[in-house]
Amino acid sequence: MPVFNEMKNAANPASNLMPVNSQTDDGASKVIEALLGPVLVHSPVLFASSGAIESQHALAVWTWLSRDVDSSLTEQALALISSDDQGKSLADFALRIAELIAQAQVASNVSQDAARRFQIQIGGESVFQRLSIIEVAFRNYLLIDKAVAYGRAINGVIEENSLKLALQTFPMDEPVVSALMMHAALGQIANPIRLICSVTDISNGQTQKAVTQAGFGSIISALFAHAQNQMPLFAAKNTRFSDIDLICRALERFHRLIRAVSNITQNDKSCEWSQMSASIVRQMSELIEPRLLKVDTDIRQALRKPRTGPDLVDPSLQLDALNGLYLLASVREALDSLALNSLVNKLWSEIGKALEVLIERNLDAFRVSPDSDIAAQRLNTSIKMAKIRFNPEYAGIIIRARDGATRRAAG
Repeated sequence: MPVFNEMKNAANPASNLMPVNSQTDDGASKVIEALLGPVLVHSPVLFASSGAIESQHALAVWTWLSRDVDSSLTEQALALISSDDQGKSLADFALRIAELIAQAQVASNVSQDAARRFQIQIGGESVFQRLSIIEVAFRNYLLIDKAVAYGRAINGVIEENSLKLALQTFPMDEPVVSALMMHAALGQIANPIRLICSVTDISNGQTQKAVTQAGFGSIISALFAHAQNQMPLFAAKNTRFSDIDLICRALERFHRLIRAVSNITQNDKSCEWSQMSASIVRQMSELIEPRLLKVDTDIRQALRKPRTGPDLVDPSLQLDALNGLYLLASVREALDSLALNSLVNKLWSEIGKALEVLIERNLDAFRVSPDSDIAAQRLNTSIKMAKIRFNPEYAGIIIRARDGATRRAAG
């Protein structure tokens, strides 16, 4: 079942736009997301992939294009993006951008001075080194878009042999194009573990050598790129996460990706992929650890009276404590893909003991003063935490005790 061939005409470019960075005023970010979104990744990037483009590199190239080549490019692109029929027009525009980049590269090759000036113009050596991949990505806008549709279609392939056949029909002739397409496709695949199981079956081995020789190295590269791309959400300088649902989804995705590649690395522990996986796991763990270290303190402060000053509830502190506990629970589910076992196990145990005491105190305080908003808020937060740390049944016991106290107070 050649899924890729069947999906060639099914892609809808408008449906593949990544979220727009609202902080940019000139529209450059929106243009880059629209044209290259499925293959963009964000810093930090430990290991570069030929199928992924760092957003800062793409933005640097666009800045050069709109500054030194054609100042109307951003305006033209935004008009195409907002049009109702953008498919072919946007693809033609992306091809034009690729030609402008290619022409500039040829012109810069006339001398070392020209090459040096061009490198400075486009944003430095790191951007220059990735320029050829960026050019290929623009040139293959339509193929990348079709790869997104291919990835979505893979999710609907239930039968294992059909999945293997779908993998074998994926274009592999041009390595860079193939890598870009695989990165775009993997971004849509919900179960990368199942994908890798099919890859190793086709490759007749669970080693880096076997998978590479079978032509599926770009899939592993895409796995690593997507795993790394979950990290920026955790890389904030402070230890507060404003969108805990997004954070937990990113952690779950990271876990799925690392587990998928572990089907190979656990059987080939001396290979390069194993070393890359260990580095990525270590980096993610280091990003998460500072936030985990605050969870116990936040919970205790959120659920008890202040030691000094008036007895007040701080809603932001209660939210931070709840978010921290959600994160801890999510990290615990993903422990196999992190290097945080001892810390998480210790915190989980200590927080469980502390919560039992704090919940009982807050329930007693509510029984004494059922009309107190402060007592009610602390008890309600305690119930939410009990559900996360223990289970809904335990939380249900507290809810029934709270409701009973409320009824008795009402007479």
